[in-house]
Amino acid sequence: MGMQAMEAALQLVKKNANAGRFAGPRNLELVTAAESALAVQFPPTYRRFLLELGAGDIAGEEFYGIIGPNFDHGRVPNGIWLTLNERRNGLPKPLVIVSSSGDGIWYAVDTSVADASGESPVVALPLPQSAPKQIASDFGDFFLSTISKALAVDASGHCSKAR
Repeated sequence: MGMQAMEAALQLVKKNANAGRFAGPRNLELVTAAESALAVQFPPTYRRFLLELGAGDIAGEEFYGIIGPNFDHGRVPNGIWLTLNERRNGLPKPLVIVSSSGDGIWYAVDTSVADASGESPVVALPLPQSAPKQIASDFGDFFLSTISKALAVDASGHCSKAR
């Protein structure tokens, strides 16, 4: 679904703004600098996430991205810093960490693979010696699926969880 899923996810974020906190839009120059720092090209849906939301969380689910221009030092949800840091521990260079399960599993965009629209799959990285397992066809699908479950979204796109 790619960009269609990303659009639906962004609408969910807007409808449920009280359930989330994001860094906010990042400019194109900063996104391009992050691509250069990682020596990858971000797929369209992840690039849109960075440009519109930057990084942050909603309903307890955290999504990593760009906080600011310092990629050498940082902390989560600075995904560029985290990816560079994990590369020193053996993370393959085409992978860009975009989230985690909270119990040791990283979720990463695999930029070594791209479909006709430039989208790359999201993979789960369980253990250091385990092979990555594809869990979504692209970041848009991953983002929409993850936040929909976290919000327990009803048919109107609003959070149906009791507050």
